Amino acid sequence: MKSLHKTLDIIEAVAKTNSVGIRQLSELTGFPPPTIHRITSTLVERRYLKQDPITRRLSLSIKFLELGNMVQQRFNLKAIARPYLENLMVELKESVNLAVQDGDYVAYLDHVRSDYTMLQLFTKPGARVPLYCTGVGKIFMSRWSPSELDAYLRRTPLLPHTNRTIVDQSKLIAELRKIKALNYAVDNEEMEQGVRCVAAMVVDHRGLPVAAVSVSGMAKRIAQARIKAFAESLKACSRAISRKMGFRDTA
Repeated sequence: MKSLHKTLDIIEAVAKTNSVGIRQLSELTGFPPPTIHRITSTLVERRYLKQDPITRRLSLSIKFLELGNMVQQRFNLKAIARPYLENLMVELKESVNLAVQDGDYVAYLDHVRSDYTMLQLFTKPGARVPLYCTGVGKIFMSRWSPSELDAYLRRTPLLPHTNRTIVDQSKLIAELRKIKALNYAVDNEEMEQGVRCVAAMVVDHRGLPVAAVSVSGMAKRIAQARIKAFAESLKACSRAISRKMGFRDTA
């Protein structure tokens, strides 16, 4: 934990200067030069700092701007999406969610609770759930390259959350192919017994996935016979949000 505090102190010290050398950074932080060199070498390797090849002076890298843009985009995304989520809830009379990928999980940014149900869902803002057993997670996974999916499956045990959770890798891969073809995903009581979700993708101005919109509720209300109709409404909603994010579909 001490090394983490030192790392953050160094980053903050560099941020207060245009560029700084190891000795000056040692004076600013009180850490010995070998400690400064060890930590900054890792930060340069991870692209948080850049080092001039001639002067060897250090400065913040563009990665902080990239991270800031990601945070800003999430705040903008939530504000842009909110009226569409509310309209979708009124149309379908089920709870509607907005989620983003967060590493090997999805994180829920927003939730519009249906006035027609008292069901408490796992989709409240701030909640993080696995990718492989949720509709929003699987819609992200369906866009991955084979190498990305292979790496995920190597590091992630497919643990059952219910008796419907897909825990066989080959079956999950087949499910993701189906999702990619249909352009929507279904969580068929895979994360929580008795809860079914349908999800569609939101893309940014480049056409890259940035979020997923889902409708969730009791399985007996989101019946199998209604899923296609729900999916069409979801895809219309996600297209509208995507256009607001700058996406222009030329198809």
